[in-house]
Parts: sequence; C-alpha cells; structure tokens
Amino acid sequence: MGYFLNNEEPYVIYQETAAQPYFIDKTGILKEIFPLINSTEKYICITRPRRFGKTIMANLIGSFFPRHAIQEIFLIP
Repeated sequence: MGYFLNNEEPYVIYQETAAQPYFIDKTGILKEIFPLINSTEKYICITRPRRFGKTIMANLIGSFFPRHAIQEIFLIP
C-alpha cells in the first residue's frame, strides 16, 4: 500500500482518526522525517509490527505535508 503527498484522502482519514476519543498521538515520527525533506530520499518506509498504527502514521504524514491548510488538525497558528 502506498500513499502519496498532495492527496486529499490521507487528510480526511487522519482528521476523522484524530477526532476519535481513543487516539494515540504519533506526531513524533515527524522529527525523523523533517531531515529527509531537503535530501535526495524519495521514499519513506514505515515498518512496525502488526496493529502498531502504520496506516495512521502514513495518513499523518500525508495530512501534514499537503497543498491545503493543516491548521485545524495540528493547531498551527
């Protein structure tokens, strides 16, 4: 399964997930992704055991780096 940036789907899915009462914040992965932004790396592989939130992390990344505004999910002024 692959996710691409600048797509509306991860944003919508993550927005619904973040609004759930039992949501685990996985934004810490962004610290590891920021150094890769200006590098020559084109792909990021997220490997975790079953049921560890790989899809949620992929949707988080897809919704943090979109073309449209992200203020309402991540509380950025």
